[in-house]
Amino acid sequence: MTKFAKFDRKNLKSLRSEMQELLEKYGVKSSLEFNVGNMSFTDSEVNIKVSAKIKGATTMVDRILQMEADRLGLKMENKAGDKLVSYKTRAKLYAFIYESNGKMYKTDERGAIARFAA
Repeated sequence: MTKFAKFDRKNLKSLRSEMQELLEKYGVKSSLEFNVGNMSFTDSEVNIKVSAKIKGATTMVDRILQMEADRLGLKMENKAGDKLVSYKTRAKLYAFIYESNGKMYKTDERGAIARFAA
């Protein structure tokens, strides 16, 4: 457990990982998936976005991504192991989010077609 005198980027990284670990332990018992999101902070205060969903449930983001993939004729995963993760409806340029080698990347429609064409 980390002791805090003030908040900065370094100790918030450790706070994020500790929170994610604790929430994952709780999620196993309660069949929930947790995600620790954005953090905004000052020296003495931090606001943390935490989201949860029921394991195996299809969210609105999942449905929108699937509809866009169907519209463009895309596969959700390519031969290199890259996976389409999300579609941001409000993003004008880079609406598709994909995961490659454990890192998240964003791309436009043409990039998604080039990478995930069926």
